[in-house]
Amino acid sequence: MQKILLALPMGYFIKTRLNTKAAIIFHGYAEFLLGILLLIFFQTPLKTALTHFALGYIAFISLYEIGYIYNDYIAVRFETNPRKRLEKWKVTNGDVAIFILLRLLFFTGISFFINAWGNFIWVGFYTFLVLTYALHNLMSTKAFKTFTFASLAVIRFYAPIFFFLRSDQLGLTLPGILIFYVFFRTLTYMDSKNLLTIKNRDTAPFKSCFYLIFLPYSIIIYLFTNNLITLYINVYFLIFWLSIQLLLKLKNQTQ
Repeated sequence: MQKILLALPMGYFIKTRLNTKAAIIFHGYAEFLLGILLLIFFQTPLKTALTHFALGYIAFISLYEIGYIYNDYIAVRFETNPRKRLEKWKVTNGDVAIFILLRLLFFTGISFFINAWGNFIWVGFYTFLVLTYALHNLMSTKAFKTFTFASLAVIRFYAPIFFFLRSDQLGLTLPGILIFYVFFRTLTYMDSKNLLTIKNRDTAPFKSCFYLIFLPYSIIIYLFTNNLITLYINVYFLIFWLSIQLLLKLKNQTQ
């Protein structure tokens, strides 16, 4: 049963990465919910937004998980202190072949279902995903991996929604996503790889201040574009971390 879940698109992500409360909350709020809300913001009905996001996300994760599988099954053999995520499931070469084949079938099927197969933007987007992920895995210099990580963060966020929005709509979201999602995640990545040391980065007050300090930036983007989407994204994350900060404070007071 465990291997069946690993074989299905998103099942591998759930079992090996989305397996903590913190990970579920972060991805749910910063990627899933925000992506759906952006579709709704640009006049997509709720039901359609949910359907489009689900189809886009499954297509994306089907390919992205192949990178995870490569990292967990092959790349770990050459690492000094590997995280052997697959060890407890005793995955074989045959299992891996099935995992990859099923994902390619899902990606191809969804591409045809939404009439994206052969579309220049769709093909270009996922070609760059594969190339960037491969470069990220093959580079040995950790500092350079920061740049590929930032690119992957952009790709990861937009993958479920880019095909369902116009280019001008995507352009309006870029200033907010680049700062409040990509830049923030890149700082976290750099800190985790000992490429950058930021005092108190993991605390809720730090994260709240990050989004609070960028409010003037969001207001300037509004003045330049006459569009509130960047400010909305800023406030969206600010409310989240202020809420976490308040909940942690209340929790500490009751202990």
